[in-house]
Amino acid sequence: MATTNSSSTSHPATTHDHNFALANFLHQRIPTGNKYTSGRLLIDAGSARFPGAALLAVGGARRGGAGYINYLSRENLPTELVLHAYPDVVPLNRERDSEEIAKCTTALIGPGAPDVHELPQAQRVIIDGGALGLVTKPAPAERIWVLTPHEGEVQKMGFDPSDRESCAVRVAQELHAITILKGYRSIIATPEGILHIDEIGGPELSTAGTGDVLAGLIASMLASHQPQTISSAASIVVNAVTLFAAAARSSRSKRAPLVATDLLEEIPLLLAKR
Repeated sequence: MATTNSSSTSHPATTHDHNFALANFLHQRIPTGNKYTSGRLLIDAGSARFPGAALLAVGGARRGGAGYINYLSRENLPTELVLHAYPDVVPLNRERDSEEIAKCTTALIGPGAPDVHELPQAQRVIIDGGALGLVTKPAPAERIWVLTPHEGEVQKMGFDPSDRESCAVRVAQELHAITILKGYRSIIATPEGILHIDEIGGPELSTAGTGDVLAGLIASMLASHQPQTISSAASIVVNAVTLFAAAARSSRSKRAPLVATDLLEEIPLLLAKR
């Protein structure tokens, strides 16, 4: 599962590495790098109805390694909450900042039902929540899409989740996208077939907002590693899901019940362990 990073000759770590450590999942920044070489990410999340989703998605992204995170400002409430909580995040306006938006090669869209009508044109797009309804045809050949539906969402997309593994593969193949079918034993599939079934995460994750954290974490790890192919991106997605599930398990041993913000505290603690 090790794959080549576009920005270096190193390989992203995986759980199959002999000296496995969660810290190795992060892209290793070079001494001469800067915030832009560490990956630029655009996040389109949250709404007046679900403003917290913006905080959780951006919070997850801040711990995934991206060096520069932009938040697409659509509504006042989620924007104010994000900027108050995270002063390192830079807002962008859809009308005034089109050139800056175009510089974001990775984008996350959909957590918290933002008012979206089209998908970003970024090279790598993570499509979650309300934006999944915009996916009506396969990803363009030059782009990498990651879809993150739960069973209810995948059913709305026109797929039958009664056989979860078959469903995940069918979505991945028909839409030419990495697909994470969330739920008990979340399944990661590519057009090639089943890649990974998570055996770490448990029912503690069945609480509001955890999916927003996961979407942000995945997006940030992809932004920082900058994979150029579906196969290399899929290995990074597996690592993100593993880290996310491990954070939930670790948090569960210290506090109960788990809430989504616990993950924002636990992920960096796990990554700091060598």
